[in-house]
Amino acid sequence: MVEIMSTQTALIPVFPLPVCIMVGGITELRIFEARYVRLVSEASSGRGFVISHYESNMPHTSSEYGTLVDIIDFKTLDNGLLCITVKGRAMVSLSLFTQDDDGLHRAQIAELEHWSQHNENIYDEALAQPLQNLINHHDELKRNFPHGDYQNLAWVCARYVELLPLSSSKKQQLMFSQNLQQCQQFIKTLMKGE
Repeated sequence: MVEIMSTQTALIPVFPLPVCIMVGGITELRIFEARYVRLVSEASSGRGFVISHYESNMPHTSSEYGTLVDIIDFKTLDNGLLCITVKGRAMVSLSLFTQDDDGLHRAQIAELEHWSQHNENIYDEALAQPLQNLINHHDELKRNFPHGDYQNLAWVCARYVELLPLSSSKKQQLMFSQNLQQCQQFIKTLMKGE
């Protein structure tokens, strides 16, 4: 359940990937293609870029929705590849796609009113406690989320959507076709094994 808030007129670089990231989410990406090295250079100015769901049957191989992300860290790996860490800033819709000469996609974005960006001061122990245990027992997750917002139901549900081994289509449905309460109920049902 999303609603368009405002439109930014500049075309923003788009990186279609089979990756799920929402507001407040953090993930690492390995960059090796020249067009995406250029994307990183542009995004480092503070404008960010969009990670959209990779859709092979869609024009520009991108879904119509994505997450505007900011680069929060980067490093060069032993094999020479660039590794960047990004954090989700806003959920967006995409339109007016273009493609640069090197194949880098761009789109106009409109920010969406989305459940993952709200501070829902609700503590759901049945969801928060297992998530906190999971994060505390995995070094990468613990590094990304050293101070998890477990009192915020929206933050908790967004992390589950990112981490659960669900199909891409189910993740897209939870992200863009359902509200927070529907997402919460789905996760609880899944955890109960019903």
